[in-house]
Amino acid sequence: MKQNLVTKNTMEILDQAQSSFAAKSKKEAWDIFNSIPMPKEKEEDWRYTEIEKLKLENFNFENQNIKISATRLSEDLIEKGVILTYISTAFEKYPEIAQKYFFKNTKIDNDKFAALNAAHFSNGIFLYVPKNIELDEPIRANFDFDGKTSVLHNIIVVEPNSKIGFIEEYSNKEADFEQLNCCITEVFANDSSKINFYHINNWAKNAYNFTNIVGTAERDASINWISGCFGGKLNRLKIDTVFSGQGSHANNLGIFLGRGKEHIDFTTNMYHNAENTKNEVLVDGILKDESTSVYRGLIRIPKEGQKTHSYLENHILKLGDKTLANSIPGLKIDANDVKASHGATVGQIDEEHLFYLMARGLSRLEAERLIVEGFFEPVIQKIPLEELREKIREMVRG
Repeated sequence: MKQNLVTKNTMEILDQAQSSFAAKSKKEAWDIFNSIPMPKEKEEDWRYTEIEKLKLENFNFENQNIKISATRLSEDLIEKGVILTYISTAFEKYPEIAQKYFFKNTKIDNDKFAALNAAHFSNGIFLYVPKNIELDEPIRANFDFDGKTSVLHNIIVVEPNSKIGFIEEYSNKEADFEQLNCCITEVFANDSSKINFYHINNWAKNAYNFTNIVGTAERDASINWISGCFGGKLNRLKIDTVFSGQGSHANNLGIFLGRGKEHIDFTTNMYHNAENTKNEVLVDGILKDESTSVYRGLIRIPKEGQKTHSYLENHILKLGDKTLANSIPGLKIDANDVKASHGATVGQIDEEHLFYLMARGLSRLEAERLIVEGFFEPVIQKIPLEELREKIREMVRG
């Protein structure tokens, strides 16, 4: 069951509940934000993504209209200490937790958009799950904005031996002006906890999206990432996984679909900072019309990451000669007792396959749709929740 957590402008609510901690953090971040130049396409982290046309000065970050809705917690979960609220409320009511984890593993001193988030976040979701709690149903949070800007910061903390699912969905109303979303979600999986984290975004054609999800896995903890990227003028999703404890592991499933002149920028970074950690990444994408994409995948294993097993795989299918796809997998390994590898393919649709389907009565459009659905289906089948499998199928068909 969902409830609308916002009944009026998010900034108005934040102004009423602004903590001294948040105000001080914003002021410090504002100075850092102003000191960092806009990134350029020639920089490694932005290669193949044209960012120069975006003018941040055209956006008013003090006027944000964001609708947030989320799961209503049962009385039983509340009695057990589960907290689900706004991050602005968490700074006031649960400062010892919120302040401890706020920007704990996210650096802002060399990231323009992380600094933007720290300086201008209007609100977000704060979820805290005490130890030894297992949720039967996933927590859901929906974020929708119909204005020009949206800056959100979410924190999810799962204490030892707990198990949860969390679904976040982002969308915006179609507008005839440029729109910008800048979001950071920080996820903390403490010892022996398990998180199934689902991220879906579906943006209107004039939207710029910059979303960074950072997950930290402590000893024997696991994080399963499932994500889907759809729409937007520039849709950038970055998922960083930090393996901080021995025996931690993660799986990362992602799909993206570009249409029209959309650009998808999808990054997965894996930092194996402890022994005996495991990771597997599979990101598949399809480009249609004149859309473009870049996928970056990094596996970094320092000397402390012995006995690591890490693998990433990326496949992109192009439908049309005007599409452009780039895949940049990378390994940075300083340990000698590890297994790490990557694989990437970029291919054009098989015209013989299309001809075969069209010879059996399908139009070219129907044949392409069938190929798209078949390409994504092996990844979709790996998604644990049936409702999300069907939702992503609908978005792929759309």
